[in-house]
Order: sequence, then structure tokens, then C-alpha cells
Amino acid sequence: MAKSMGDRPVFKIVGLIWIFLETSLLAGNIFGFGSLFSVLPGYGIYESRCKTISEKAISNATATIAKDCKGQVDEYQFAFALGIGFYNLPAVLLGIVIDLFGPRTLKLIGIVFHLIGWLSLALIRPGYDWLLSCHTIFTSVAQMCVLLSSFTISGHFTKTRGLVSSLISGAQLSGAIWYAIFQLLIETKWISLSTLSFMWASFSILMLGSSIFFLDWRFQLSTKSKDTKSTGNEAVVISRSEDSLVRHLTNPIFIVVTCFLGCLLLTVSYLPVVWFPWVMYLTGFNLKLANRFTSMYNMSTVLSIFISPIFGFMIDYKVQRGYSQRLLNVSVLQTLTWLGSIALCIVCMFRTIAAPIVAICIFVFSRTMLVTGCQSVITTMFPPQYIGTLLGVMWTVVAFISFATYGLTRLATSPLHVWRGWSVILLLCFVMVGHVIQLWSLYFKSKKQAKQQVSLNEEQIQSLQSSTDT
Repeated sequence: MAKSMGDRPVFKIVGLIWIFLETSLLAGNIFGFGSLFSVLPGYGIYESRCKTISEKAISNATATIAKDCKGQVDEYQFAFALGIGFYNLPAVLLGIVIDLFGPRTLKLIGIVFHLIGWLSLALIRPGYDWLLSCHTIFTSVAQMCVLLSSFTISGHFTKTRGLVSSLISGAQLSGAIWYAIFQLLIETKWISLSTLSFMWASFSILMLGSSIFFLDWRFQLSTKSKDTKSTGNEAVVISRSEDSLVRHLTNPIFIVVTCFLGCLLLTVSYLPVVWFPWVMYLTGFNLKLANRFTSMYNMSTVLSIFISPIFGFMIDYKVQRGYSQRLLNVSVLQTLTWLGSIALCIVCMFRTIAAPIVAICIFVFSRTMLVTGCQSVITTMFPPQYIGTLLGVMWTVVAFISFATYGLTRLATSPLHVWRGWSVILLLCFVMVGHVIQLWSLYFKSKKQAKQQVSLNEEQIQSLQSSTDT
């Protein structure tokens, strides 16, 4: 399949468009699950967790009942947390599946999880509330299967791997908007949650189509004992024994990218948790205005599709010049990511009505740079046969680091104290400057080595010419 796709450029483009649409629909939904919190009570989900506070009779026929439904919301948040956890935690195992059995196998596994997850939501009703957790867990695993298998198509675009992977990352980020659209459709009574769930379950046909037509069972590795990787003026001969997974896992670039994504992603995971109470406080507890800000925040995810190619072009900028140019592109992008995360932390500490608007603008670019940049680095800087495992290890490490969000929310005991969590994240961002310095030092070191190699080649050519003349 890989060979046939490489020989048929039109087929390759069709495959990219198909996988792009599939990723947008199915690979990042879980991050917008909070939009259903206002919809699920209407279906009586976990209604038993609500407690009656008071009951006042207005007439013989009507009565007003006041309820405390904090327990109900806690169950929704727990299901949400399970979904986020299972989105990242199995990533390393799924990556190994790709490397051993190919992306097609992983996509077929994802179809099973996808069907179970969405059918669970379609069949949910009072008395079967536990199906909500089944939905978030199974769909999260399915979404990671879609994402990791989709990234492997970038291996067929040797000159634009960074751009292709950034497009897939942007599509994944935009997927969070679908639950917000579900909320609007259900609240306007256009369609029911069950119908939408069955509709999304039917998208498994898209997954089956991409697995059959555009993905391989496994990568076709060369049987040669040595490979020569040539990049412009730099040529490196790597033996098969040296080109191992351990070698890439211990690569400084991989370690740097993982640390960046893990620590700086706390800005992305912390903001959604504290967003609504923070906005409610800033608007003077004006529910209507707070909902407008929240809608802007949810809808902003779709902008990732248009923003991510910018950073993809940045990753691919003049990469034909060699390894040093690629390292320069990575250094610039990661530096911008670091600055964007710091700016987001500082803005979210302000207590002005303009802060949420500025935060949304920074958040869209910061998150897109962080996720798109880091994943593009992996798909650009490392061999295709190891992309699955490397991405899996990276996201699993990030999952463990992201559990710190729970501790950060404990610091924010009220909207007045949200700044405490941001101050901790800001401190971590400042610590990450050490990795920025490391990246730039690697770039200057590679630049120096490239110049030395050029000088050595010139000396060898001169000596050969001298020996020929004699």
C-alpha cells in the first residue's frame, strides 16, 4: 500500500483529505465533553445524585422543588476525567501496536472501541448511568487509535511531513467543537442525543474505508544492512544496529519535546477546568455573559485547522538544507511556544473583563503551537517506523504529568484564588527555558559540525586532486 500510494500522487492526496476529515470528526471529541453537562440532566442521567433541599407548595396542583445537584455534576466530571485519562494513558501500547502490526491493525481495533463508546451513549437512560463512563473511556481509546494511525500517512510525504502532521494535529484539536454543536442542536430540539450518537457510531465506515485504502498492515523496512541518510551537504551512514528505538527514545530532541509538551500542556488542561467559575466571577456572576464567553471559548477550537498549517510550514522551511536547518526550525517554534505559554499564564492572572478575550486569542495559538509543533517534531525528525511508539511514549508521559491539574484545582479554592495554579504553571514554564537553551545549543553545535565536515571534504578533494596530478 505504501509503495502504491507513493507511485500515485492523486491517490495520496485523496487519502490525506479523507484522513483529515476523519480526524476532525473522530479524533478529539473528548476534550469538548463538558458541553454536554447542561444536556445530560434533561435525560435524567445520574438524577439520583441530586438532593432535595426544599419543597414549597404554590397551589394544590403545583409545587416548587429546590435541588442540590452537585453530586450529579461530580459524576459528569468523573466520567470526563476518565475520558481524558484514557485518551493519553494507553498511547504507548497503541504506538507499539502500530510498529509491530501496522496502522491498519490499530484502526480496526479503534473501530471496535468507537462502536462500543457511541452505542453506549445512544442507549443511555436512567438506571444505566454507568454507560456514560463507558462512552468516555471507549471513545477516548478509539480517538487515540484514529490519531496515531493518521499520523503515519505523513511518512508518504517526505518533503512536507511537518505540514501534513500539523494539518492532522489541527484537525484533532478542532474535534472538540462537536460536543458544543451537539449541545446547540439538542437545546434547540432539532435532534436528540440518541440520534446524534447513532450518527457518530456510523462514522466507523469512514474508519474502515481509510484502513482499507490508505493504511498499511505494517511498514516495509529495507533489508539492507546499512542506510545512507543524505541531507543537503550532510550525509550520515547509520547501521541498522544503531538505528534502534532506544537510540531515538534517548535522543535529546525527543526528551526536550516530551518535557515541553508535558509541562506546558498544563496551561491547556488547567484553563478549561477553571474557565467557567473564573469568567462568572469576572462578569459579576452574569450567567448570560459568562455563557457567551464560554461559547466563544468552545468555538475557537475550529480555528486550529487554519492556524496549524502555519506552524507546519515553519517546521518544513528549507529542510532540504539538512539537519541543522530542521533543528533551527524546531528551536524557533519551541521558543515561540514557550513565550506563548508564559503570556497565557500572565493574562489569566488578571481580574479584568478583557482578560478572557485576550486569553482565548493567546490560547488558540499557544495550544496549536504546542500540540502541532511537538507532534510535527516527532514526525519530521524521526524515522517513520518508530513514529507510533515515540508518539505513544510521549503522550503517555504527558498523561502522567497532566494529573497535576487535579492538585492545581485544589489550590484554586475559589475564583479569587485561580492565580495560585497559574503561578505554579508559570514557574514550570520558566524552568523549561533550560530546554529552550538546550535546543539552541544543539543547533549551534550541529552548525559547527556541518562547517567542519565541509572543510574536511574540501581538504580530501584537494588531496585527491594533488595525488591525481602527481
